[in-house]
Amino acid sequence: MQATDFPGFYQSADKLSGDAQKHFFSALLGNLALLVMAAVLSVINYPHWVCAVAQVLLLLGALASSVYLAWKRPERVWYSCRAVAESIKTMTWRYVSRAEPFDKNDSADRQLLLDRLNEVVRQNPGVSEKSISHISAPPITIAMKQLRSGDFATRCDTYIKFRINDQLEWYKRKAQFNAKAAKWFFTALILANVFAVSCAAIKIANLQFQYFPTDVLIAIAAGLLTWMQAKRFTELSASYALTANEIVLIREEAESLKDEEGLSKFVGDAENAFSREHTQWEARKDS
Repeated sequence: MQATDFPGFYQSADKLSGDAQKHFFSALLGNLALLVMAAVLSVINYPHWVCAVAQVLLLLGALASSVYLAWKRPERVWYSCRAVAESIKTMTWRYVSRAEPFDKNDSADRQLLLDRLNEVVRQNPGVSEKSISHISAPPITIAMKQLRSGDFATRCDTYIKFRINDQLEWYKRKAQFNAKAAKWFFTALILANVFAVSCAAIKIANLQFQYFPTDVLIAIAAGLLTWMQAKRFTELSASYALTANEIVLIREEAESLKDEEGLSKFVGDAENAFSREHTQWEARKDS
C-alpha cells in the first residue's frame, strides 16, 4: 500500500510530521551555524565596524532561531503528528487484514474503524486542527476496501510483503545509519575538544598570538553535542535494532499461517511490536 491508500487523516498527519521535522532541524542547524560563524569573527577580531556589525547580525539571527525553537516547539508538532500517523497506519493494516478487532462482519468493522478514527481526531486536537492538506480524502479508501475484500492468500501475502518486509528493511536501514552516525559524530566531538584543549595549551606559551581558534572549536564542539542530542543517534539505533530483531522472529511465523484466526494473531503480534517502538513518539511529545 502507498501513502495515498491510507485514510486522509493519516496523509495529513504524515505530511505535518515531515514538515515540522524539517522546520525543527533547519532552525537548529541554522542556530548552530550562526553561532560558529560569530565565533569565527571573534577570533579574526578585525578592527572595523563592518566586522562588528556582521557579528551582531549573526548573533541576532541565532537569537531569532532560538526564540522560534522555544516558542513554536516544532519538535512537539513533529512527535505528535508522527504518533497519530503511526497509530492510524497500525489501525488501517489491522482493518484491511481482517485482524482483531476488525475480524467481524464488514458493516460492524467499518463502523468500528470510523469510531476509532474519530476518537483519534478528538484526542489530538492540536494535530487535527492543522490537518487540512488531505481533508477531502476519504477515511476508508478504495485500496483499503479492495484489499479487505480479497481472499486469505492475497491479504496474507500483501501484509507480509508491504508491511512486514517493508518495516524490516526500514528498521534495519535506520538502525545501521544511526549507529554509523553516532560513531562519526562522537569522533568529531572528541577531535573538536582535543584541538580546543591543544590550542588553549599552546596559547600558554604564546600569549602574544591572538588568532588561536579555541572559541571556534568550543562552539563547534557544543554544536556537535547539541546535534547529537537532538538526533538521538544511539537511542534510535538501539530501538530500531531491537524492533528489527522482533520483526525477524515474527516473520518466521508466516510460514505456518493457514487460516483467518492465525492471520489475525500474526498481524496483532506484528502491530504490537511496531506499536512498542511508536509509543516513544507519544513520550517525546511531552518531554
